Amino acid sequence: MSLPRPTRLAALLAIAFATHAAPGHAIDLLDSYRLATQSDGQLKAARARAEAGREALPQAIGQLLPNVSASYSRGDIEQDQKRGKVTLPTVDYVNEAKTITLSQPIYRQYQFSQVGEARAKVRGADAQLTLDTQDMGTRVVTAYFDALFQRDRLSFIQAQQASVGAQLASAKLAFAAGTGTRTDIDEAQAKLDVLVADEIQARQAIEASDQQLAIFIGQPVEGVTRIHTERLEMAAFEPGDLQTWLERAGESSPEVRVQRSRVDQTQAEIGMAKAGHHPTVDAVARYSNTLSESPVVVGNEYTTRYIGVQVNIPIFAGFQVNSQVREAVATNMAAREQLQFTLNDVQLRVRREYHNVREGLTRVRALETAVRSAEQVVLSNRKGVEAGTRTTLDVLNVEQQRYNTQVELARARYNLLVSWSRLTGLAGSLDETEVTRLNTVLQAAAR
Repeated sequence: MSLPRPTRLAALLAIAFATHAAPGHAIDLLDSYRLATQSDGQLKAARARAEAGREALPQAIGQLLPNVSASYSRGDIEQDQKRGKVTLPTVDYVNEAKTITLSQPIYRQYQFSQVGEARAKVRGADAQLTLDTQDMGTRVVTAYFDALFQRDRLSFIQAQQASVGAQLASAKLAFAAGTGTRTDIDEAQAKLDVLVADEIQARQAIEASDQQLAIFIGQPVEGVTRIHTERLEMAAFEPGDLQTWLERAGESSPEVRVQRSRVDQTQAEIGMAKAGHHPTVDAVARYSNTLSESPVVVGNEYTTRYIGVQVNIPIFAGFQVNSQVREAVATNMAAREQLQFTLNDVQLRVRREYHNVREGLTRVRALETAVRSAEQVVLSNRKGVEAGTRTTLDVLNVEQQRYNTQVELARARYNLLVSWSRLTGLAGSLDETEVTRLNTVLQAAAR
């Protein structure tokens, strides 16, 4: 047997408020960021790539350090000999050789340039890791504020449900007293039914946003720290001078740093290619001990000590080196053009996010005024209903307008915070220090 409609609606509202109760352990923005730095799969992969990239330098330096090798061979040899028509006795002997060789590069232009290339690779690996960390921070901030927005939206729906529910009860009492109309009851009931559907959708959106945040932080989201957005200090997000942001981005943007390292790397590759025209000089020391090298000297043992210099001079390589130099020069030119493109693109995005922050501040302040005006309109219409100059439908309409304005204000505030995080990320400063500062502002609003 189904419950009557008002009873069923009351039950749904009770469940809604019960499930939306404060969680046992809610995380704030800083908690989310710190968890993501340990659990985000993309960031862990980036760290592994950075560790691999840093190995380029010790490998390059190792090519300039002494190289020591040792060899040992031993074999039993049986040799038949024949001189003309005379067959000599078969010779059996042991051939044993032990050698230790030390080689120290003195002049190797290729390896010298390779060290410079490796240093550039390491700078690039570090810059790429910083870029990946900034991207992780932006993803977490966006997901966190989306989770907050969906909860705010649900709160607005529930507040509107309470208001419409009160109007429905009032309309029923008025109808029973003979001073109201059936139309007032039907309009309030229809609006309440729509709000129940909106609440279901809002809860699904909360679940989806929590799942997205959980992917980044590596654990289920029990709740996020709620903030009182009306107490959020907007002055903390005044961006200041645009030129300052452009200069910071040009100097510190991880994307630009990655491309600068690529330019340095390709510049070193030009030196590596030109090294094909240079001689190589190595100091060599060798110690060897051999036993019975040939059947003529069976049973003899030799110990040899050698110290010397080995020089290798390239003369002609079929124009291969010239081609490699041209290729390296062209690659370097491409890297320089890519650097300029990246710099222009980063500055363009800095301008866009800077204006998003400025316009976001203006929009938030305008919507704050609009919410106050909407609240006044709702109050006036309620008084109009009491005076008989307004209907229940008028009140429902202005309350819907107020709800829409409140939702847009919450959305504008969170969009502003996301734009701020993107702007600081483009400038290379979206790190734990910046997230801590942002979290402190949010905690102040929460208190």
